[in-house]
Amino acid sequence: MREYKTKLSLKEIKKRTISLKELKKGLTSKQKQIIEEEKRYYQMVVALRTARKEQGLTQEALAKKAKLPRTTVTKIESGSRNATLETLMSLAGAMGKRLEIKVA
Repeated sequence: MREYKTKLSLKEIKKRTISLKELKKGLTSKQKQIIEEEKRYYQMVVALRTARKEQGLTQEALAKKAKLPRTTVTKIESGSRNATLETLMSLAGAMGKRLEIKVA
């Protein structure tokens, strides 16, 4: 039997959703730290993709400029691969950007 996906209404989505604040109530400090680290990594991935697109570069063009395989850029942007510092520096340099690391 085939299942059909139906689109949920905004009202139904809101009913099924909890806020991050609510979610964090039941978490340990270690779990909260993991979430914050993942959030920062996601923000970095979004910034990388945004910078690439603003320069009109495809993933392939950026990879060539950074001397990396295209699949590396694809995996980093999709979040399926954690980038090394060296890789991030190569990508930033290829876009004429500077990689800045802030310690909080």
